[in-house]
Amino acid sequence: MDEGSGPDPDGPYDAEDAPDDHIRRLDLGSLRIPVIDGVQVQFQVDQASDQVLTVTLTDGQSAMELSVFAAPKSTGLWDEVRAEIADSLRAGSGAAEEGSGRYGSELRLRLPTAVTGEFMPGTMMGIDGPRWFLRIVLTGNGALDPQVAPLLTQALHQLVVVRGDHAMPLRDPLPLRLPKEVTDPNGSHDPADPHDVDRNDVDRNDVDRNDVDRNDVRPGVAKTAARMPTPGVRIAEIG
Repeated sequence: MDEGSGPDPDGPYDAEDAPDDHIRRLDLGSLRIPVIDGVQVQFQVDQASDQVLTVTLTDGQSAMELSVFAAPKSTGLWDEVRAEIADSLRAGSGAAEEGSGRYGSELRLRLPTAVTGEFMPGTMMGIDGPRWFLRIVLTGNGALDPQVAPLLTQALHQLVVVRGDHAMPLRDPLPLRLPKEVTDPNGSHDPADPHDVDRNDVDRNDVDRNDVDRNDVRPGVAKTAARMPTPGVRIAEIG
């Protein structure tokens, strides 16, 4: 495991080490996403299984895609995954170069878009936690300079990963679910639950099941690595 590739002291946190900070978070099962004014959340769902595959947060012209996977207890996955993704992109029309960032080794990406001959910059980071691996893909202006997307940095630092005790094959995506603010926007709210988002903090007009990107996205190193937020897709705005 690379030095600096584990969870940062300031987050993201494993559920066992998460601070009692009373920050409101969307409960997606294996991920708890902080509710931050100005950050929008988009869910990518497999049409066949209705399974949430990835979560994308946006801050202006920058986006951050989150994916979380089962990992070994004593060794991380980022070294292996990083090499595989770099090889996959280089074998296609994209490009990847290694660099160094706050969480250790990262990939600076040149990602093909839907327009032939057009590319967009990206940065991929990997964080090896206790039995989980978090993959982060930054695109847009934030991929070139994280300081222009401070809300995404804040969201990553306040993120909580819930691995659970169940056994899972290595590299399998940890289960994610749509938060109740999407599935039941008129449901009851328990003010005593720090992970329960007050419905007053969510724009009801923007949060319903129609706000979910239901493109048929399949898990896979190359496919998911190059997956970008789809222009024109409606998103649930948190704030």
